[in-house]
Amino acid sequence: DVARMLLTMKALTQGARAISYACAHAIDMSHRAGGDRRHWQERAALLTPIAKSFSTDAGVDVASLGIQVHGGMGFIEETGAARYLRDARIAPIYEGTNGIQAIDLVTRKLPLSGGGQVKGFIAELTEIAGAVRNSNLPGFGEAAARLDAAIADLDEATAWLLKMLADDKAAEVLSGATPYQRLFGLVLTGSYLAKGALAESNDGGGVNRIALCRFTAENLLAETAALRDRVVNGAASLAAARILLA
Repeated sequence: DVARMLLTMKALTQGARAISYACAHAIDMSHRAGGDRRHWQERAALLTPIAKSFSTDAGVDVASLGIQVHGGMGFIEETGAARYLRDARIAPIYEGTNGIQAIDLVTRKLPLSGGGQVKGFIAELTEIAGAVRNSNLPGFGEAAARLDAAIADLDEATAWLLKMLADDKAAEVLSGATPYQRLFGLVLTGSYLAKGALAESNDGGGVNRIALCRFTAENLLAETAALRDRVVNGAASLAAARILLA
């Protein structure tokens, strides 16, 4: 159990870092890409709410797991583990709460270029999954199949949200915003860890990166199907349950 927690911490940390680097790269390219400037501006805009929300949520999750790894000693002040959780907890609230970031993502960023930006991005992620499959490296295990399934979940949820936006069904869109943002972040984590593992394997190494990619794909990405279902089918139950808040 401790090994699982430590590997989850490592996967979330590296995934959040990779998403943030991708966002920073897009911002840089938006100033230097010449004719592709609009593409990179839109890519940066799309990634910004995901980078902020996924990274700060991951920080809370990782800090909480850090306490759990230490057992009872993690809860008291001697180890310092509890301080990390207290410090991390403000980040999902600062600079626009993560719920606001999710609303921004689904209402303003998905429609960029008529949905073309996000669709093109998902196509790029599909290519990464294909590269994992074509590598024929046994260390990846079922990573390619799990990436394919997770990307398909993201694609279905994206298409549904774009349709709801086109039909002006704001309640349905907003109800799926937060699970969609989490879904996107997990898919990017798995995809970017795979991309890094492939790059290092081309240089004759990458054993550790491949192992982490496989762990992420075969464990963390199992969540994407449930998140997709919450996006597509969660609005009615949320509306019905509002009676409890009256």
